[in-house]
Amino acid sequence: MTARFRHTFNKVLAFDTVQAKLLTFFLLVAIPVGAITSIIAVVTYRDNVKTIETSQAQTVGNFVVRMGIWYVGVLRGLMISAAEVTTGASCEAVGKANVGQLDGYQALLIQGDGGPTCLFSDISGLDQAALAAELAAQAAKPVIQPRAVLSSVTSRYDSIVLAGERRLVVYARREGKPDAPGWQALLVIAPQALDRVFNLGEGDRDFVAALITAHEDIVFARGRPAGDNGWLPGKGTFPVTRQRWVAVSGAGQTRVYYAMPAAAPDLYIVASFRDIHLRAARSQFLFLLLAPLAALLLLLVVFARVMKRHLVQWLKGIEAASRARRHSGWGRVPLSAQMPSDIRNVVVAFNDMVEEQEARENRLQTTLAANHALTRELHHRVKNNLQVMQSYIGLSKSAYAGDARMALSEAECRVHVLSAAYRGALSEGEMHPVAIEPFLRDVTLVIGRLLCHPGQDVTLRGLTETTLPVDRAIPLGLLVVDYASTILHTGSALVLTLDIEDLDGGRFGFGFSADRPVEPPQSSRILLGLVQQLDAAETKDVVTRDLGAWELAVAGDEEKQMGGRAP
Repeated sequence: MTARFRHTFNKVLAFDTVQAKLLTFFLLVAIPVGAITSIIAVVTYRDNVKTIETSQAQTVGNFVVRMGIWYVGVLRGLMISAAEVTTGASCEAVGKANVGQLDGYQALLIQGDGGPTCLFSDISGLDQAALAAELAAQAAKPVIQPRAVLSSVTSRYDSIVLAGERRLVVYARREGKPDAPGWQALLVIAPQALDRVFNLGEGDRDFVAALITAHEDIVFARGRPAGDNGWLPGKGTFPVTRQRWVAVSGAGQTRVYYAMPAAAPDLYIVASFRDIHLRAARSQFLFLLLAPLAALLLLLVVFARVMKRHLVQWLKGIEAASRARRHSGWGRVPLSAQMPSDIRNVVVAFNDMVEEQEARENRLQTTLAANHALTRELHHRVKNNLQVMQSYIGLSKSAYAGDARMALSEAECRVHVLSAAYRGALSEGEMHPVAIEPFLRDVTLVIGRLLCHPGQDVTLRGLTETTLPVDRAIPLGLLVVDYASTILHTGSALVLTLDIEDLDGGRFGFGFSADRPVEPPQSSRILLGLVQQLDAAETKDVVTRDLGAWELAVAGDEEKQMGGRAP
């Protein structure tokens, strides 16, 4: 292989004209570039196809997840209704609350062990006899115990034709125990209730998703009317064991299909896509393959017309100097008497530019080093001064009692928040984001030590990996101190708990609770100002929130935090 390469290289050097040499070198470079371009086009095409398939499968999975969430919510509501009826609640009231006021909910039948039967129906054709017969039919079919419901209740989700129309039914039962009676319940829902479940926004106009039975009966569809099954493949070609396949629809179009179980064992989510995205990927593949090759051919023609003189030697000298400067920090192009005048001018300008850039970089590095040291020293002085103020306030308390001592304790606590925030931000010698969990744990410990009366305590509960810039961590700590101080100032014996939790969507939540009923404090101007400075909002997502809870967005703070770092 080496001998063949040398032979080819010698043939290239044997050409008499510079243009021939450069054209030959160009071809030696263009051929591998063309091969690499072809490989890149193939890899890009495969990645695009994989991305399309993954996106389509994820879309179908979103429908399955939403169906599962909806089903669990309906099942839990049915369990609550059955529990209320078996404990003596009014059937009429339960029916109106759980069927009459919900869009699409049509009938409810609850049979308790040895107790009266509860029937509520908004449809005249759904009487007790028809519902009882359907309840018995569902009871004879296989049932499952949902993992999302922490109870001994078994259930079944099905689609049937009832009173001349296709409807959804949810069947659930709980076996009787000595301390709790058993029951059976059947909830009838119109398929139109799935409209919100299947609403994932405006999508591709050629995309269709539907809830389909194992017998290929459409229960509800998004993108086509429920009675239009022309987008489905031919009857009997529905492979329930496969997730993706390509087939010709009843309308004669080639479509991509996905099938995933929605509720075992009889209901499936089936989605269909036109293959336009795959055709677009193929078109992109042809463009990525042919466009670079055409560009190389055009460049060859232009190169042959403009390349009149042997410039490669001097250009390589400039390139070598540039690369040497990149790796070693030093690079100059040596001048030669054989250089053409225009190349000499370029080389002189290049060397002058390198020298000027080196001088400018040296000045910049010196300035940055001085600025870095000054900023770091400033932050450390702020931290040390805050610690001195906290110590001074702590020593001054010994000369006071009562409300004055408590006021100094609150001031000491607030100064400690500032000190702890800067201590957390400077824990590694450089300014960085403050870890919220250890920061709040430190703050709650200081609150418990300085502000709690006898019989009172403050604890932190929960885990978080959230970090905030120091200018957001400080109002967070001050808010916790102000809110806890207001509650503890009443003097009541209690344990105040600060709950912290990472929420979905890059949010952080925190809230207060007590081990006994406590009147939440009124929002003061200081509290409202701290909430506004923290850019927080009240939330219902934190589990314990009987004394108030807030959330704040932390996603994107990484970029903001860079503004607080020392250069």
